[in-house]
Amino acid sequence: MSSTHPPVPAARRTGGDRTSSGTPSTGLLINVIRTLTSSVSEDQRELEKAKLEKGFKESEKLIDRLVKERHNDVEHCLVSFREVSTGITTCREKVNNVRNALQTCHSLLECRRDDLKKLWLENSQQKYVCEILNQLEELKEAPSKVDLAMASGQYQEAARLISVSGELLNGKLSVIEGLSQLRKSILESAQALAKNIIREISVMIVVDPFEKYMFDIVLSLSPQRVQESEQCQKLYEKAISKTEKQSLSSRLAFSVAALSELEGDSNVLEQVLHLSSLEIRKQVAASVNLVRTKSAIDSGDRSLEGDQTHLTQLIQMIVQQINECKQAYSVLAEIVATSNNQNEGKKDPSQSNKLSNVPDNASHVMSSFWESAQSAVESLVSDHLDITPLVSKNPLESKKRLFRFDATAYAGTSTVNSSTAPNALVVCQPSAYNIVPMFPWLRGLMESIEKSTGKQPCPLRIFTHNFITDMFVERVKANLADKLELALRASENPTGRNQNVVLPSCEKVLDLCREVHSLIVHMDLYAERFVAIWLLLLSEYNANVNKMYEGTTLSLAEIEGSVCRRKISAAWAADEDISRLLMSLPNWQMAAIDMTAGTPTSPMIESEQEIRQRNERESDILIGNLATQKKMEKIELVTDMNDVRALAALHESLRWFAVEVRKLVASLPKQIEKNLRGCLVHLRQKDGQQLENEPVLKVMEEFVRQLESISDTCLLMLHLELRVHCFFHLLPIARPRNSSVHEEIDQEVVDLGRDLQTFHQLLSGILSQPKLRYIFDGLGHLCAAIFIHTSQHMPRLSEAGKKRICRDVWGVQQRLSQITGRREAALDRARAFFELLSHEPERLIALLPDKRSQFSPMEMNHLISLSVRSHPVLANQPGALEQKLNQLTVILKQST
Repeated sequence: MSSTHPPVPAARRTGGDRTSSGTPSTGLLINVIRTLTSSVSEDQRELEKAKLEKGFKESEKLIDRLVKERHNDVEHCLVSFREVSTGITTCREKVNNVRNALQTCHSLLECRRDDLKKLWLENSQQKYVCEILNQLEELKEAPSKVDLAMASGQYQEAARLISVSGELLNGKLSVIEGLSQLRKSILESAQALAKNIIREISVMIVVDPFEKYMFDIVLSLSPQRVQESEQCQKLYEKAISKTEKQSLSSRLAFSVAALSELEGDSNVLEQVLHLSSLEIRKQVAASVNLVRTKSAIDSGDRSLEGDQTHLTQLIQMIVQQINECKQAYSVLAEIVATSNNQNEGKKDPSQSNKLSNVPDNASHVMSSFWESAQSAVESLVSDHLDITPLVSKNPLESKKRLFRFDATAYAGTSTVNSSTAPNALVVCQPSAYNIVPMFPWLRGLMESIEKSTGKQPCPLRIFTHNFITDMFVERVKANLADKLELALRASENPTGRNQNVVLPSCEKVLDLCREVHSLIVHMDLYAERFVAIWLLLLSEYNANVNKMYEGTTLSLAEIEGSVCRRKISAAWAADEDISRLLMSLPNWQMAAIDMTAGTPTSPMIESEQEIRQRNERESDILIGNLATQKKMEKIELVTDMNDVRALAALHESLRWFAVEVRKLVASLPKQIEKNLRGCLVHLRQKDGQQLENEPVLKVMEEFVRQLESISDTCLLMLHLELRVHCFFHLLPIARPRNSSVHEEIDQEVVDLGRDLQTFHQLLSGILSQPKLRYIFDGLGHLCAAIFIHTSQHMPRLSEAGKKRICRDVWGVQQRLSQITGRREAALDRARAFFELLSHEPERLIALLPDKRSQFSPMEMNHLISLSVRSHPVLANQPGALEQKLNQLTVILKQST
């Protein structure tokens, strides 16, 4: 049966189709049936019926024939059909049996399913109960496990245990009664763990960086010294027991991860930052105490406080500690920022890190650090600064200030009203000047803060700037004013300093200038303010020097109520034309070379002719002015040797002071000097003069030049004073003398010699040799010129008078030779002048042409006139003098 083909349906034909064998098809039958049923005509139906019957008969015949022909095949088909039919019937019975069995199984399985479901539910309930019991057991053991993990430093594991326990207590076991005590225990453990982690983070980012530098100090001490301080002992033990740990970033990462596991206060970051802020203050105080202890150990007296050296060491260490602490905070900020980025991808907000609830946590961490650090540093600085207001600290009462600062462009008023805490922990005596050693380190810290935060100015800079401008500058002004007043009021006994004789006031004023210079260098940001104070010092000292000079060079007339008169030498030195002329002479130039000692210059060498020419020039100037005066009064001379000493010391002091001030200005750093060159100053001096919009360095140089000018004037005045003394003592020699007095030398010559000797003894201990030579060189030539010039005022000379004059010349020459160590050959000319008077006028006229190189025509006229006046006969003859002078003129013309 399996090999038989399935029956094929007969193909339908249209009305005219026929097979090739002529047998009607089934299609024809269908057409016939359609025609019979649809035809309306009876005839047509009959016709079709006849055709159908005919066809049926033909088909019957055909079938019979075919059956006969295919009898075996038909028989075989029938047998096969019978077998198939029997098989189908059997299969149907079996299917019915299977269906019935399946229905029975289905009924039985439904019963078993209910039993299994019941058993499965019972088993699940039993497992859940066991799981809860296990969880309860774990919860019971959780506090002890957390404690063990905390003790071993495994904060992340402890946080995981607490987090899991919290989820259980707040989740599956939240409805179980009787777990309140366990829940409370877990909560306490979580709080303790959070505190420990926060404390550990604070130690890592604050304590460790600070102690790193404190270890260096402790380890530098001897073991015996360490035992003297409990703090040193703890630090020493911690330093020697310190072992290498994991990197800071990994430790902080673990701690932050542990905190993120805990479910508690959402402001945990604020707690970390708050505790760290408090720890920064504690560590700063510990650093101060450590340096204070070291200072006491170094000084050997526990009751003594250190000096600014220890303060500098302290502020340096604090800045280094803060910079180290900043790096640790940066690591924490980076970890927090990374945690923020990770939490942004979490869909469930409840799973986010508790450290990420503050916007922009990284910058918040750093800003909190800088805020805490600045607050701690500001407190430290305040403790070491005496910020008591100036008025309450130094009451002026009725005391008059030496000079005022309110005339400057930098004048200000103090606005700082707080004072240093009485129990503040400091390493040295609080003082406003402590800002000086601290400022360079504070400046670097402020720049670091502003660079990190991007805020300018930072609070620390504002505090420092306000203190310096409102308090410190005013304190410096007041202190310098007091010191300057004391310096100028002190006695002026010159002291030796570096081969120079310097007035104590000058030394003290220079010390004040150096103090201001140091402030400018160390606090260059405020150089303009301090250089203004420097200008005021120079201005006040300049005024004081002028006052000192005027007090020395002015003298009151003997008659009470008359006005002051200036000393002759001072008047000449103040005369611009005379002083400029005298300073143009070579001897002044050589003295000026000595004034600028330190600059390599070749010494000036004068020939004999040059020396004679400049001496003649100077003598002509002096004689042309002094010899024409009717009478010189002693009050117009400087006779007090204290004044002479003061002038000499003032000259040396001011010259030294000017050089030192220029050195200070030249030693200013290039950047400071560059900034000061663009600084303009407004200054009102005591004399009413005002300087407006002048470069500060130019004004300073002008003050120095004024002091140099006074110094030069003092030296020039001493130079002129000796020459005034020569005129004062030698001019009276021309007056008539009592013929009964027979003295070897006139008293005026003796007085002149004594004055010269006194001047030399006094000045040789103050002035250098070149300056001493400048003062005494040329005196011989001047005295000779005075002797010869006074001859025209001598009425007559007897033989004794002629000898007396020669002895006077010799006496002056001897005294000058003793002083200068030279022969003073210029006075030989004066002695030769008066020795010629031993000849008769006629003989004298004949000799004078040969003396043309020794005497000028005017001096020859004076000589002839004196010779005629002294002649017993010619003196009484009218016209005799004119005749002799005419003869001299003729002879001189003939000899040329």
